[in-house]
Amino acid sequence: TEERMRLVRRLRVFWDVHRFRIAPQVASVLERRRAEGTFDNIAASLVASKQDGDRLAVSLRRRGQKQIETLQFDTVVNTTGPAHGKALHLNPALRSLAEAGLIRADRHGLGIETGLDSRAVGPNGAPLAGLFVAGPLARGTFGELMGLPEVARHAQAVASEIEGRLGALPSIPAAG
Repeated sequence: TEERMRLVRRLRVFWDVHRFRIAPQVASVLERRRAEGTFDNIAASLVASKQDGDRLAVSLRRRGQKQIETLQFDTVVNTTGPAHGKALHLNPALRSLAEAGLIRADRHGLGIETGLDSRAVGPNGAPLAGLFVAGPLARGTFGELMGLPEVARHAQAVASEIEGRLGALPSIPAAG
């Protein structure tokens, strides 16, 4: 398990980049813009940004570097992707569920821990009866859940699981 966690921590970013490539048409435009000098792709951590006239002044630390530099841009596009590992802290709804002891982060830092039936696992290690996780936040349990086909299949599986549980409930007589 420790080896798996180390593998996920070191290689996930490379997998995500190569698994979810842009369309060839978009790549062609970006390559043309790069050749014209009107586009650049910079791997860096954003430190600060502010409006500077009609441009953006962005302070950043390039990957592998310690010094901070400030550059001017017309447009900035952040392509870091979702911060699933930080979702429990950044998303107010998920943070409140975690603070209430209803959910916890998965051990790989990819999202929310779930059982194989997609139910959220609480801090005591037991799946919760009626709280399900569908989509990318469950990828610590299910692996690849980022592409649309995988997300759709997982959502269908979760819906089927919920439907099965609802079908097992006793009928309530109609009022009237």
